[in-house]
Amino acid sequence: MQTNTTEYNSSFTAGGLLYQEFIALESIINDIHFPDLIDKEEQENQFIAIKTLSARKRIIPQIKLRVKTVHPNFWNEFYTWTEKEQKLGLFYVILKTYRLIFEIHWEVTLKKFKTGDLLEPYSIKMFIDELSSKNEEIANWSEKTIDKVNSRYRKALNDAGLMNNKRLIIPQGIQENFWNYFKINNENWFLEACFMI
Repeated sequence: MQTNTTEYNSSFTAGGLLYQEFIALESIINDIHFPDLIDKEEQENQFIAIKTLSARKRIIPQIKLRVKTVHPNFWNEFYTWTEKEQKLGLFYVILKTYRLIFEIHWEVTLKKFKTGDLLEPYSIKMFIDELSSKNEEIANWSEKTIDKVNSRYRKALNDAGLMNNKRLIIPQGIQENFWNYFKINNENWFLEACFMI
């Protein structure tokens, strides 16, 4: 699986899954003028209902990055799914977009699931600390940034139905046509990411 970037960054902390925002963008997300429309949204706030301009300036670049990361047909499917499936689908988008989140998931979370261990914040912090010994950018992050990445990631797991408190779980109430999208598009790795394999 290729992520969108080879760099580690903490920009994921700007918004978690962004479920409400992506639901609000349904009428424009597949428009050929989406880049212009979403830029306009930063000033006009017609769809996403984020009160402050400063917050929109943090979140809209992440929306644009995530939309660009996945195949355009993803969004057509996304709006046919149930809410549970949409949240799980947005977790897929996060894994594809942010290298750090993908590596945390693959190197820490999947291993914890396979051993039946709880996912403790400390395990994620230790993994990020290990990465910081090899990566100057992460080494320069504050403890507050590391804690925010950690907590946003765990909240995304909960919101996507992959964790209940600290216990990792197989997502429930997901229809076979949801999983078929990933199989048909050669994204089978996502089934493993969701503890299905």
